[in-house]
Parts: sequence; C-alpha cells; structure tokens
Amino acid sequence: EHYLTQRGLSMRTLDREKPVVVAGVLRDGLENTATPTVNTIQVIPYNNNNFYATSGATAEEDFIEKDINWVRLKDVTLSYAFSNRLLDRTKVFKSASAFVTATDLFIITNYSGLDPVVNGNSAAVGGSGATGYDFGNFPFPVGINVGIKFGL
Repeated sequence: EHYLTQRGLSMRTLDREKPVVVAGVLRDGLENTATPTVNTIQVIPYNNNNFYATSGATAEEDFIEKDINWVRLKDVTLSYAFSNRLLDRTKVFKSASAFVTATDLFIITNYSGLDPVVNGNSAAVGGSGATGYDFGNFPFPVGINVGIKFGL
C-alpha cells in the first residue's frame, strides 16, 4: 500500500485532483523564529509527480501491518515407485519412480499485499535486500515439476 500510495496508484489517492495545503511553514527566513510564515499555498497532487513521495503523506509508519497470519501450501509431492517385478523384466534398471511436485499452490492470508513473506532482494522492484519490506514484488509463482528417477 505504501508503494502504491507513493506513486499515486492507491485508492487513498483518488482525490489527487483536489487542491490541498501541506501543513508547515514557508522557507522565507522566518522559519526558525517565533512567528514563522504558515504555508497557505495550494498544491494539486495530480500535477506534481512527487507529491505523495515527498509531502509526508506517505510516512512508512502509517502502513505497518500487525498480526498478519497466513496458511500456505508450499510443497506437495506425489510419487510412484515401479515394482521390482516390472523392473526385473527390463534387466537394466534396479529402481525407478515417477513423481509430480507442485509448489506454492495456494495461500490464505489477512495481509493486504500480495504475499506476507515479502523479500525485496530484486533491484527490479526497488528492493534493498530487506525481508519484510514490500516493494510491490510478486509472490512466488505456482510451479509444477514432473520427473522420473532411474537407478542402474
């Protein structure tokens, strides 16, 4: 949500065309005095690409999620071992089996992002290598592996 808000893509930013006045004081030489000049300048976020990233509207503390829970089916493998009677007929193989492994089949979570086990290790998503920081990266895709093992 923080990532999307900074870029003006969140539902929180739907009022981006409404003029706002950022709370604060002007940098006019009086900012460190007893009577600083209060900011009254209106800004339209839609016209300022950096508004949500620099205005303080996206303080990271406002996006911390607590009490996140999830259940994930990470790996499932089904295998079948061929019988020795069948393998004895081949006179080549001592053992053989076939398997199907599926990974990341489903996740049930109360996390508002895509995956509660976020890991920003990729520069493609602006990650810094910090686990727990969601930079908008996608969860691992569902994977299916099929294979045959032979013992000679």
